[in-house]
Formats: sequence, C-alpha cells, structure tokens
Amino acid sequence: MAEGLVTIAAEGILKKILSIAAGELAIAWGYEEKLIGLHRTLDLIRAKLLDAEGKKETRAVMVWLKQLKDVVGEADDVLDEVHYEMLRRQINKEDQVERKVPCLPSLKRFSFRNEIGHKIEKINKTLLLIDTRANSLGLQGEHSAAPVPDRLYWRETVPHPEEFKIVGRVEDEERIIHLLTESRKEEKLTIVPITGMGGMGKTTLAKSVYNNPKIQQRFDVKAWLCVSVKVDIKTLLAKIYECFSGRKSMSDLKVNLIKSLEEELATKRYLLVLDDVWVEERQYWEDFRSCMIKVNSRNGSGILVTTRKLDIGTTGMKVDSCLLKGLSDDHCWDIFRERAFVAGTMPSRELEEIGREIVNKCGGLPLLLNLIGGMLANYNDKEKWLAIRNSKVWDLEDEKERVQKSLELSFDNLPNSMAKRCFAYCSIFKKDKVMKREELVLLWMALGLVQVHEERNKEMEDVGNDIFQILNNNSLFQDVERDEYGKTTRCSVHDLVHDLSLSLSNHESLNLMDATNDDIACMRQVRHLAFYQEKINDDEFEGNVFLKFIERNLVARNLHTLFIKGRVENKFPFQRLKYVRILKLKGCRIWMIDDSIGELVHLRYLDLSNTRIHVLPKSIGKLYHLQTLKLLDCLHLEFPEEMRNLISLRHYESHQSLPANFVGHLTSLRTLMPYFRVLRNEGHGIEELSRLKHLRGKLCIFNLENVRSKEDAVKADLCSKKSLYEIEFSWSENHESASRNDREVLEGLQLPGDVKILQIQNFSSDSFPEWVMKMGIYIDGKWMLLNKLVQIKLIGCRSCLSLPMLENLPHLRDLVLEDMDSLTCLKNSNVTGSTKPLSPSLISLRLERMKKLEKWIDGAPNSSTMISPVLQILNINGCPKITLIDECHPHPLVSLKIRDCTGLVSIKSIHGLTSLESLSIEKCPNLLGIAPFFGDNYPTSVTKMAMDIEGKWIPFDKLISITLIGCTSCLSLPTLEHLPHLRDLELWFMDKLTCLRSSDVTGSTKPLSPSLRSLQLRAMKRLEKWIDGAPNSSTMISPVLERLDIDFCPEIIVLDECHPHPLVSLKISHCTGLLSIKNIQRLTSLTSFPGEMFDSSNSSFRPPMEIIEELPLPESELDCSSSLQEIEELTLH
Repeated sequence: MAEGLVTIAAEGILKKILSIAAGELAIAWGYEEKLIGLHRTLDLIRAKLLDAEGKKETRAVMVWLKQLKDVVGEADDVLDEVHYEMLRRQINKEDQVERKVPCLPSLKRFSFRNEIGHKIEKINKTLLLIDTRANSLGLQGEHSAAPVPDRLYWRETVPHPEEFKIVGRVEDEERIIHLLTESRKEEKLTIVPITGMGGMGKTTLAKSVYNNPKIQQRFDVKAWLCVSVKVDIKTLLAKIYECFSGRKSMSDLKVNLIKSLEEELATKRYLLVLDDVWVEERQYWEDFRSCMIKVNSRNGSGILVTTRKLDIGTTGMKVDSCLLKGLSDDHCWDIFRERAFVAGTMPSRELEEIGREIVNKCGGLPLLLNLIGGMLANYNDKEKWLAIRNSKVWDLEDEKERVQKSLELSFDNLPNSMAKRCFAYCSIFKKDKVMKREELVLLWMALGLVQVHEERNKEMEDVGNDIFQILNNNSLFQDVERDEYGKTTRCSVHDLVHDLSLSLSNHESLNLMDATNDDIACMRQVRHLAFYQEKINDDEFEGNVFLKFIERNLVARNLHTLFIKGRVENKFPFQRLKYVRILKLKGCRIWMIDDSIGELVHLRYLDLSNTRIHVLPKSIGKLYHLQTLKLLDCLHLEFPEEMRNLISLRHYESHQSLPANFVGHLTSLRTLMPYFRVLRNEGHGIEELSRLKHLRGKLCIFNLENVRSKEDAVKADLCSKKSLYEIEFSWSENHESASRNDREVLEGLQLPGDVKILQIQNFSSDSFPEWVMKMGIYIDGKWMLLNKLVQIKLIGCRSCLSLPMLENLPHLRDLVLEDMDSLTCLKNSNVTGSTKPLSPSLISLRLERMKKLEKWIDGAPNSSTMISPVLQILNINGCPKITLIDECHPHPLVSLKIRDCTGLVSIKSIHGLTSLESLSIEKCPNLLGIAPFFGDNYPTSVTKMAMDIEGKWIPFDKLISITLIGCTSCLSLPTLEHLPHLRDLELWFMDKLTCLRSSDVTGSTKPLSPSLRSLQLRAMKRLEKWIDGAPNSSTMISPVLERLDIDFCPEIIVLDECHPHPLVSLKISHCTGLLSIKNIQRLTSLTSFPGEMFDSSNSSFRPPMEIIEELPLPESELDCSSSLQEIEELTLH
C-alpha cells in the first residue's frame, strides 16, 4: 500500500528527467547523456516495483523499498537544483536585456556545474546497485512496463454532502433529543454519551442532533468541540471557553477558567458536544462534571459526548448512554446504493447482486459503506466489483483489523495515483483539523504531488481541485463545507481515515501536538513536521529540551515541510532547511526574516501571515521556485525591488497590494490579492495586467480614474483571462475624471465569459456601456451572454439612470444596489417593451440608499413577483420615494426587511406571502399601521417580527420573536396570549404605553404570554404596570420567564414578586422612580444581578437590607459589611 507511493514518486521523477534533459542548460552543460542514463536505470527499477509491492511483507523487500525511496528523493532534489539554475539564468538574461550588461560566466557557476554532474553520476550508480539488489531478491519486471494512466474525472453519484440525510438512526436521534430536552430538564446538567466502535456514525448522529430544530429551540447557546486526543481538565475547560466565547482564555488556572465560563454561561442554557473523546477514567469525568455544574445555575443544560470508550457510562455518574450498533441490511443498502450509483439511476441486476454481497461484508458500518461505495462508483466493470467482493480482507476475524484493511482496500483502488500521494500528505494535520481546499491544493503543488499532463490542457490548480474532488467522492474527505455558490471550501477526515494516512506516511509526517515517543525516535525520517506551541515564555523557550531536540534535527536533509506557530528566534537558521519546500510561520512571534531565507532554493510555499514583520529582505528575490507567498495581516510592509524576480510566483495573498510596477514582471501570477491599484506613473498603468495571462479567481482593480482612455483599458486584456470568476471595477469616490471617460474605460474592460460575480463601484456616467447594459460580450466576433453570472453589485453609481438587462441571466441569484441616486425604477417597461420580472432566477435583492427609487418596474405593481418569481430575501433601506408595496400575487418570499422608507404609506395584500418567516419594518413614520395591509388574512409562517408602527395586532401562530421599536404614539400592545411559541419580546421607545396589557380591556388577568422567556423594556417613559389591576410580578408576564431587563423606565415604582417564579436573571438600571422590590425571596431560581443593578442616578431608592438578606444566593458570595447607604452599584453573583 504505502510502498505503492514509491512507484508514483518514481514516475514523477522520470517525467522530470526527460523535461530537464531536453532543456537548453542540460545540453549546454553536458548533462543530457547523464540524465538519459539516469532515466533508463530508474525506468528498469520502476518496472520491478510492481512485483515488489506483492512481496512487501518480507523485511528484505521493505529495506530495498526504503533505499529506493531515499535515492528517488535525492534525485528529485538534484533535478530541482538544475531547474533552479535554469530559472536563475532566465532572470539574468532579462536583466541584461534591460540593463544592456554582458553575461560573464563565474567560477562559482563552473563549480556548481561540476558538482551537479557528480551528483547525477552518484545517484545513477546507486540506482544500478539497487537494481542489482532487486535481481537478487527475485524481483521481476519488464522494461516495457507502463504505469496505468491517471483518471482525473469522476462520476456524479451523490448529492452534495450537506444534503445527506442520516440513515437508520431516527430512533437513536429521538431518544437522545428526549434525554437532552425532556427527561431531566429539572437537573442542572445532563450528560449523554454516544458510544460505539469507529466508523459507526457517532459524529454524524451527534451533528444531526446538534442541528435539530428542537435543540435549537431548547438551548440558548451551543458549541461543538472535537477533542480527539487525551487532554487534562484545564486544557479541556480552556478549549470549551474558546468555543463558547470565540476568545482564548487569559489564564490556565482551573479556578479562573471556571470563572470565565461562568461569566459566559451563567444565565444561559447550553448544549456542548464533545466529539471523539478518549478518556474514560471515573475521577476525570467526576471532576469535569463538577466544574461544569459550577459555571451555570440554570436547569436543563446538556453535554453530548461521542466516544469509542464504552465505559464512560459506567463511571459512577448519572448518565444515559446511547450505544450504536450496526445498521440493518436495508439501511446499509440505501447508503451504499446512493454512493455507488449515479443519482436517479437503477443499477444493473448483476451489479446489484454483487453490491448486496459486498454490503453484507461491511458489518453495518456507515463509514465502510460510504468508502467502498464511493470507490466502486469509479468503476462500471463487473470484474472490479467481483475483485472487491472476493478480497481476503473480509475473511479477517479481528473486527478492528478488518475495518483497517477495508480502508486500505478503498485507498488502493483510488482511480488516480496522484490522489494517493496527496491523501497520504494529509497525515501532517492533526485529527480534528478542518482543512481548507485551496490551501491543500497549494501545498500539494509545492511538494510536486500534482503533475500536469500537457495533452489535457489543465493547470496545476485545476488538477489539484480534481484530486480533491476524487478524494471527496471516495469519502476519504468528509464534512465538506460549501460556499453560497456551491464551491467546496473546507473538509476534514474521519479519525479512522486519519489513522490510515498516518500508516501511509510511515513516520514521514509528524505533528508534535500528537507525537508519541516512537514518533520522536524516528525524527530523522521525518519529511513533514508541524509544531504548534502558542503559549511559551522566554524561560521555557530557552530551557525546553523538546524544542532543542527539534532544533538539532532540523538539519535533516529529508525535511520538506515545516509548520511552526509560537515562539521563533528572529535569527532563524533558514539555511539549515536546505531542502524545505513548504515553510509556514503563520502566527509566529517574529519581527524580521533573516537574509539566509534566500538560500532555500527548493522553497515553493511561504506563509508569514499574522507575524510582526515589516520589511522583507532583498534575498527573498532569490526564491525563484516560490509559487505561493502569504502575507495576510502583516501591516505596513516594505517590498524590496528584487521581488520582481519571483518568476514562478502563482499566488500572492495579502491585505497590502503589490506595487504595480512589480506586477507586470510576475507573469506566473494566478492570484493577486487584495487588488491592483492603477496609478499614472510610468510602469504602474493598467496595461501591466496584460502580461498576467493566467490570473484566476478574484481580481479587484482600483483607481480606474487613472486610466486615460478606452484604448488603455483594452490593453489589460481581461477578456482573455478565462479563469477569473469574480471581478471588481472601482473608481475613487468623488473622483474628478469626466463621466464620459468612465464610460469609455468600462467599455474597454470587457469581462471573460465565465465570470460569476461582478461589482462596479463609483462609476460616474449616467449610462453603462453596451456590454454592461446587455450583459454580453463579443468573442471572436460572436455575441455571447454573460450567462454564468450569479451575483451583481452596483455601488455608488450615482448618476446612472437605468439598470442593465437582467432577465436573460439564468443563474443570477443576488443583486445589490447601493447609492444609485438617480435611479427611479429597476426596469423601464416603456424602454424594454416588457413587463416580465426583473430576473427569472433572483433569490436576494438588497436596495440601500436609493434616493429616487419609486417602482420596481415602471407600469407594474411593486410586487415581489415583478422582481423575481423565486425571490426569497428582500431588503429595502433608505428609499424615501417608495410609497406603496403591493403583494398582489402569492409569492415564496421568506424575509422582508424595510427600514427608513419615510414615504412608505401602505403595504397591501401581504397575506400572499405564505412563506414569509421574518418581517422587519423600522423607521417608516408614514406607514398607516399593521391592520390595513394584513386585512383579514396574514402570513401565518412568520416566526420573527420587528416593528416600529402602530395598529391592531394580528396573531402569528409561529412567531418566536417580536421587537417593537419607536412606536411613540402606541397606547396598547397587541394581544400576545395566543402565540404559543413566542419566546422573546423587546420593546423600545413606546412613549405613551402605561401598561403592557389592560385587564379592563381584555377582562383577563392571565399572564401577558404563556411561553415568553425573555422580556426587555428600554426607554419606556410612562410604563408603570405589567397588567393593569395586577401586581408587578414576573408571574404576570409569563410563568416561564427567565430573563427580565428593565432600562430607563422612570415611572415603575414597585416590583412585587407575590408568587414563586423561575426567573433566573433580573437587570434593572436607570429606573429613577423605583422605591421597592417586594418578596424577592420568592425568585428561588435567581442567580445573578449582572451589570448595573441600581444606578446612582436613582436618588430615592436604596436597596434595603432585607432585599439582600432574602436573596436566594449563596451566603459566601455576599459581603454586607459596608454601609448600603453608600452603594451606587450592586452586582451580585
């Protein structure tokens, strides 16, 4: 298995030898014959490698393979040095042409030439000895043996991973949800372990529970933590705090960690998932539980644990565990069929029979079913399926060994050899690492794991993305995240699959966070090393034996990857990393880079992001092989002139733009971040982009007012850069160039045909050029629509009178229009002759600060249907000329937000929005109320509402949140008691409201709401009572109220908790009229008065001693020794 990677590496070296042998330098220096001889020898050995893989169990063959692997690595290094010299000579020639200086050979060059020649001869001799040794081992091979061609395509067999539904675990899921939400809701903390062997689907089940709507409704906050390794209690608490707060703890003392968690969670019901836990000691779990009980006093919090350790449930704690067993035959077949066959198709009867036999051998393990099914999706032939069915792997008696060998079987049958090497490299990441797709591809490229076949006309990045897709489709990657446009962005690997990658690496990859003594003993074999030590002081750095050990071993010639995070010496000995390809110092506390970095002739990936570096050394210009340079969050950088020599640089990522006069020299660039800034200086013009023929991804061009004419704009040659998918054109705000010039410049900046996202900012002309208006371009004299556009943003185009035609863009999803001061309608039917919707596919429309906008389509009603038949999100802000919105037809709108539309008078027929879930209307002072536009019907689907208008309330059965802001003339609240799901009510600036409900009007003294959990009252000038004729008791608000915040309510005089109540948090501030809080001891669940409890501006109220004495809080936490008359702020926990 792992030995097969030697074969793959050898094939890559063979291709490189032929390429370099045909080069000008090899011929000039007399390397050609030596390289051909090297190729011949290696080709003979490669043919015998296939036989060696079948005999890899013998120690002699294993030693032979190890020797071969080392020599192949040496050959790769030597060939790399030759290629570096070729690049150096190319750069020198360009400099000589520019400076008109003759090229003179140096003694150093002659020395280098001889040295390389001797190295090639030595490697060839060693290979001949290895070939002789192969013969003595009985390894057979034919010279004509050829590698199986790689397959870089895959069958679309399944929906996206995020669309997967959990199979066969419905009862388990329901039971866990019941345990977390119902069975022990009166207890402070419920712990539920999900146990079972690896690959049984524990994490998948936990994720399904975590995202279940019942869980969302039950818990205030949630957090997910993948543990994966044994950690002490303090480390675990610190990680939990970081998950909930998003911040790192400032202390590693247990008492401080508990206090930090208490500040974060004290009044919140939380759910914590601890995934992949390996600790089962009774004392550990008892200590952990006692810590977590201290951080929260509310009942009903939960911790869900996934673990292979079956004994966690027997540690003496009161827990209910869920043991997962193998899935049923039918459920197993459902999973396998969905992975192995094209979606929507039926397998042949023959393949189905074989497939069912394979399924029966998988032992009900979802992981295996996904892996084997995904692997077989690559093959249609019966022979391959039979080979998998008949594999001896299934005959192994030990279950763990059978699972491991099954994973190896899936790996061995990957349809692409490059994918095997790329997957094996992932062992450098720790188990719980979420890997970014783009970063993975760049790392693979840097190590030469991705190779381009010229006949396929693909770039390395495309091949790398294909490999990623192969690994994903074969289920070696999981938990894939996609962006809003369907592009995969992140992934992780199952812990069992990670174990597979580690076994493939054979001690070549080492992450020191997870290192064992055996790993450290094999340090000199390591090629890929990761070390993260974020918290380490000077004394620890000077005296840390572990760090010193690493430092001593960095001289090892094998090291190709080095990730470090933490403390690093400013005089870092880069020259000792002679053969390193990848150097990642992201987040290191380092202020400068030593000149010795220029000696890293093999370096292809350099990440200095989030360091304190301000100046890059001149020697960085000698990194002729460098493909990726990352300088994100490095502020005020100074770039040396020599950076223009980075002839192989493909990806530049930073928050600081490169000087434009560098850019034209970096002809290999694919990614240029954050933008290209046009200046009028010579060498800084937009024509510098013309030499960057391979740009891909996103391109932002700023300061377009400095482009003199259409002819200059055309020189950028954007339309030929076919791999760009996002382009932003930006002029400076209030720039002085004539609007006519803006139009001509944009006319010259025609897009490539595959662009998905277009943004135009601060364009000053009153009309767009033809290609923008018609959303199409001429390619080879032929008109083509930009029909791949999914998002358009037009921002600050203040003089523009009309929008482009959008109705012919079939994939347009998002449209953003901001500060288009002259636009009166989105589409003029008199001009277009059409009253069709603005776009047939638009899902989201955002309109911001459109001063003159009145209509969606001139001559048609302002209905969502006139924007798009599938519109889901409509946000309107700062559009004072819109007077009427008329939803005259049923429509699937989900979210409607209207703000600061001072001219809006009416919203008609809103009941047609039967899918509406979120409705927000703010700062629309002329809107005539709620009832007129609801009429007798209303969208019962609404769950969240924010209003600042008056009128009679119409009940929304599904409402969970209501915010009423600025209803300054409102005399009464809507009726809330018929809203069974209402949880949160927030009232602001309701100046005339004296009570939340009048019992005289309703004839009822029932609570305001039966389900309300949180009430916030802000700046209610006249509010005196909760319910007229009833005491100001929390019970009168809601029997389940947990949080009550009262701020700037000066007319509230008395709070009287006349009945016991489960209120947890009470906050009162700036209530200057408050004289008394009675019977506070009845709030038996009250745990804290966070923030400003009583403000010093309240001159009349002083909290009497009996309030303090009657608080249901631990006595040890109260200090009543000081005079209460002097207290200005009271905070109790």
